[in-house]
Amino acid sequence: MREITCPLEAIFHILRGKWAPMIVWRSRLGNQRLTDLKKDILNCNEKMLIQHINELLEYGVLEKIEYDVYPKHTEYKLTEFGWSLIPVLAKFQELGIGYLQNSKLLTK
Repeated sequence: MREITCPLEAIFHILRGKWAPMIVWRSRLGNQRLTDLKKDILNCNEKMLIQHINELLEYGVLEKIEYDVYPKHTEYKLTEFGWSLIPVLAKFQELGIGYLQNSKLLTK
C-alpha cells in the first residue's frame, strides 16, 4: 500500500466504504455488539460488517472489549480518536438531511 501524506485522504481512507461511517455513528450511542450493529445497519451482511469493524479496530477508531463469560460476549466502543470523528459525522449527517430534503434522490 502506498503512503498516505494528505490529512484529508487519511481520514477518508479510515472512513472509506459504505458501512464504516455508519458503524462509527451507531457506536456513539454506547458499546455495541455485533448483533446490535447487524440489526441497525440494514443491507450489510455479517462478513462485510466484521471486515469494517476489524479495519476500525486496526485504525484505532474502535476498541474491542471481550468479557470472560460463556457464551463469549464481545462489545465494541469508540476510542478517544473515534469520538473525535463524531462531530465530523454529525456535520455530514446534517448536510445529508438537507441534501435529501432538497433532491429527488429519495424517490429514485
